[in-house]
Amino acid sequence: MNSYINGVKAELKDWKKALLVTVFTIARIVYGYAWVQAGWEKATSGWLNFAGGHAKGLIAGMAVNMLPPKAHGYDPLYLNKLWAWVAVHIFNGMPGLTDFLVPICEIVVGIGMIIGFRLFWVAILGLFLNIQFITAGSANNFGYIWTNIIVMNLSNYFELIGISGYFKYHQNNQQIVAKETPAEA
Repeated sequence: MNSYINGVKAELKDWKKALLVTVFTIARIVYGYAWVQAGWEKATSGWLNFAGGHAKGLIAGMAVNMLPPKAHGYDPLYLNKLWAWVAVHIFNGMPGLTDFLVPICEIVVGIGMIIGFRLFWVAILGLFLNIQFITAGSANNFGYIWTNIIVMNLSNYFELIGISGYFKYHQNNQQIVAKETPAEA
């Protein structure tokens, strides 16, 4: 652990990088807490049951918003129609599982952000959830979408102080030691 801390200190000698990592680490923890809180509110308000019903209306609204006449413009790959079909036939076809997965995924995104683990993939999951929410009519997720995009693009700065940063440091050190160790004949 001391070698990891010394490695982080060495990385943070550049004041610009130190500023970015510090700000992004604090932002990541605050953002992760917001995700955990959103998931926890759903989990404690009855979403964590297999009876379903909470997401069903949101999913139906999302499908309506993705198809004409609400959706304007050309959909050359028919992605809107495909995703609307998946949403209606698969997710609304198993509303209990969907109601169970939504708060669980939100809590997973939040914990991943807080501990700084695989932030690129955590942000993709968050982006997926937020796109569904915004398509269903929840415009308050616009900031979340941009935050996820920023985390995805700058994940190295966001996770330097975190679980992934720790794992990357030790993996790099093992590779250096392996290169320096002469091969046995």
